[in-house]
Amino acid sequence: MPVRRAFAAAFVGFFLLAAAWALALPTNGTYDEHQHLVRAYAVWTGQFYPHARGVDDADTPAEVVEAPRSLLPQNVSCTWRPKPPKPASCQLPVTDRTDGPVPTTAGLYSPVYYLAVGLPLRLSPDSTGLVFARLLSAATSALLLAAAAAIAAQRGNKLLLAALVLVSTPLAMNLAGAINPNGLEISAGVLLFTALLAALRSPTRPLLIVAGVASALLLTVRSLGPVLFAFVVLACVLFAGRGLALALLRRRDTLTWFGGLSAAGVAFYVFWLLSSRVTDVTPDRGLQLGLGDILKGIATTRGVFYLRQIVGQFSYGETPVSPVMILLWYVLMAALVIPALWLGSWRVRLAIGGIAVVSALLLIGLEVHFVPLRGWYAHGRYVMPLAVGVVIAAAYVDGFAAWLTRRGWLDSVVLALVAITVPLDLYALARVMTRFQVGINAGLQPFGGSWQPASGPVLPLLACLLGGLLLTSTVLVRAARPVAEPEKVSVG
Repeated sequence: MPVRRAFAAAFVGFFLLAAAWALALPTNGTYDEHQHLVRAYAVWTGQFYPHARGVDDADTPAEVVEAPRSLLPQNVSCTWRPKPPKPASCQLPVTDRTDGPVPTTAGLYSPVYYLAVGLPLRLSPDSTGLVFARLLSAATSALLLAAAAAIAAQRGNKLLLAALVLVSTPLAMNLAGAINPNGLEISAGVLLFTALLAALRSPTRPLLIVAGVASALLLTVRSLGPVLFAFVVLACVLFAGRGLALALLRRRDTLTWFGGLSAAGVAFYVFWLLSSRVTDVTPDRGLQLGLGDILKGIATTRGVFYLRQIVGQFSYGETPVSPVMILLWYVLMAALVIPALWLGSWRVRLAIGGIAVVSALLLIGLEVHFVPLRGWYAHGRYVMPLAVGVVIAAAYVDGFAAWLTRRGWLDSVVLALVAITVPLDLYALARVMTRFQVGINAGLQPFGGSWQPASGPVLPLLACLLGGLLLTSTVLVRAARPVAEPEKVSVG
């Protein structure tokens, strides 16, 4: 059955893309990974609420848990601090499995993500356990993205298949293949947009259940979840229109499944917020900048960082890729979004534009709040669960797909959009592998260097290539017959 084949191909494809990063990077090779892997171990040993306080390796206030010394290598942050950045050979493995105090700034984060991925670290608290935990993380995100691809295939929406690949940027796959809840959060946002927009047009119980599961995850994985969830739902309702939204709301199974699962997510969020006090922030290294200086910093430097990171700025931000590669990825996204804005209704333009504006305002708000407390704080990846809606919503604009179909261009355009991402993903992975194996300023050398992944350098690159080719194959599979939309309803 085409939908099942699309789901299987998408699952394996997305898993391989994320697994490539999981296999290729050293411990702490992704934003804050050493903080999150300690939290994952702590959750699986019952340390949900650490009571000791201390500081981490950067003298940042942190919770302290009991964990084996082998959980982290010696000099875990040496690859990026102090400057200049170094290859991962500066890390030294630790074999001592006796317990001791280990700090983590993620010590009070919601346990939901860590319960999903942390068991390998409990069984093998070392680099081997870390790789298997990363692979679990990759599989969890791939499952959500494959569910979104199945919805696209079931509805015969090939533009949506392309959109799902485009929002799964190298950075998103890097996070999915690391111990970091941000990767699962992004995947949940992708699935929520996909399922809810589909349910608003032709609701079914499976769609409402899938949307409810995505909502529950988005609400519980990270602290910004309820804000992101609210704006995702608002954007979907605005995109579909009042009539379709009211029709969906009148269905009993909407309240039962989507409403019930979302309410459960809200309830857990409130419970964890009150019981853990995770949002209590200890001031540390704040900057005494006025509002004007903060906005100037965003306009001159931070804004560029947000945009670059969404596609590919790796490790702790010190590892960029070619600006040309990032620009080309945005061009591919624009190839979907700009025609959708041109051919869509005012409501479509308002919804898509609103997602972009609100995403930017959320980042500005985070900086204004945290700069005096913690210094520059916001990352573009924080709003990706919402920002992906710009591309996903564009793929739901009927007018663009019809325009391409009339000219016989639909299949060629979709194939090109997806196929071009394959060498871009490979380049990004090879660039970051070179940074950790050889050095940050070296030319592409993903097969050499003073440090090598435990699996060797060939397997991650091969996984990346095969994952991209499998995702390309999803747009070649003949889609199922499109689901009939309600009469007299057309978006765009």
